[in-house]
Amino acid sequence: MDKSRKKTTLNSSRLKIGVILAIIVIAVAVSGIYIYTNPVSDDSLDDNSGEDFVFTLLDGSKGQLSDYRGKVVILDMWAIWCQPCQFQMTELKKVYENYSRNDLEIISIDIDTRESSQQIQSFVEEFKNQLDIELDWIFGMDDGSIWEKYMLGQGGIPSLYIFDQEGQIHFSQEGVSVFSEIPQGWPEDITRLAPKIDELLN
Repeated sequence: MDKSRKKTTLNSSRLKIGVILAIIVIAVAVSGIYIYTNPVSDDSLDDNSGEDFVFTLLDGSKGQLSDYRGKVVILDMWAIWCQPCQFQMTELKKVYENYSRNDLEIISIDIDTRESSQQIQSFVEEFKNQLDIELDWIFGMDDGSIWEKYMLGQGGIPSLYIFDQEGQIHFSQEGVSVFSEIPQGWPEDITRLAPKIDELLN
């Protein structure tokens, strides 16, 4: 993560989220930026043991990956200032709508330690107000340890991990991915999350 990047203020994150997402879709389709930049193949991860990490929920309480054993867990690492992360959340919403809470959970961890729980909560509320999309899964904050442990490639975000029911890493991805359908004009090799999840649930 580039620490020299100016932190986007809360007010700027509220401005025209829908327009920003539209621009991201066009930019990604045209340039290929943020798409499928550093996937890790499933075969290279076969020997991983069950993972765990601790994070702070927006209400100040603590959660950890092992709380969700028995479920497939998607770890979404993001930050408020990250515009591609906003598009990624629209795809994660599709994931959340298509699988039971008994089978799958999403944990979105803000890896920018400068951003507060109040800012994240306001971002989530504004996302719903602007786009009518409720980001109703788990949001938390990192103290730096999660990003240090799970940073991928060049340190780009969004970055996703899929953990299986025993907490083993099944898949990881630096850059934007889609739920199932590839938008028109996008590369055909962009990561589709649905098949990765279905491998664990079927």
